Amino acid sequence: MASETSGAAMCPDRPVRTGNRSPERVRTTVMPPEPRHRARTVVSSWSAGTHRVLVLLIVAVLVVAGVLTGLMLSRADAQDTGIDALGPLTGPPTLVGRVQEVRDPATVVVDVQGRPVTVSVLGVDTSATPECAQAGALAFARDFLDGEEVTLVPDPTLPAPAADAPAWPAYLVVASQQSYTDAALVAGWVSPGEGRYRPGFEAGERIAQDQDAGMWGPPCNRQP
Repeated sequence: MASETSGAAMCPDRPVRTGNRSPERVRTTVMPPEPRHRARTVVSSWSAGTHRVLVLLIVAVLVVAGVLTGLMLSRADAQDTGIDALGPLTGPPTLVGRVQEVRDPATVVVDVQGRPVTVSVLGVDTSATPECAQAGALAFARDFLDGEEVTLVPDPTLPAPAADAPAWPAYLVVASQQSYTDAALVAGWVSPGEGRYRPGFEAGERIAQDQDAGMWGPPCNRQP
C-alpha cells in the first residue's frame, strides 16, 4: 500500500541493481496534479489582459475618428463661409474674391463666390486727398487692384457691419501678400484711416511725405 507524506503519494519500493551489489530500494515521489483553480486563474488573467488591450484599442480608434471628423467639419465650415456670413458679426470671416470694379480709392467691388460685395477699404481715408491728386489716387488704385484676386481681411478691433450696411469693411491683400492700404499710403495718394494698424499706416504716410510722393509732391505739394 502507498502512504501519504506531506501531500505527496509514494510509489512502492522497487529494487535497483547496481553492478555486483545487492539490489537497493529506491523511492520514487509522484507529485499530485496542479490544482484546477490555478489553471483557471491563469486563463482568467490572460482573458482580462486581452480585454484591456481591446478596450484601449477601441478608445484610441474613437479618439482618432473624433479628431478627423473635427478637421473635416472645420474645413467644410471654412469652405462654406460666404456672403451669407456678412451680417452682424463679432468676428467677421476672411473671404477671398476677385476685384470687379474700383469705384474710388477707398471703395471696391469684389466678386466673392459669384456674388458682388462692396468693400470699404480699411485704413484708407480719401477725405484729405486734394482735388489735384484725386485722379492720380484713382489711377493708382485701379492699377493695383483691378482684376486681382484679393483676400478680404476684417479688423476685429472695429465694430461689425450691420446686416443692411452698404459696404463691408476689410483690408485688401493681393496675391503677393501686400496690403493695398500700405501701398496707397506709401505712394502718397491717401491718408491713414482707422484700424488696429494705424501706427503702421502713419509710418507709411511719413515715408510718402519724405519722398514727396503722390499728393505730397507736385503738382499738389501738400504740406504735412
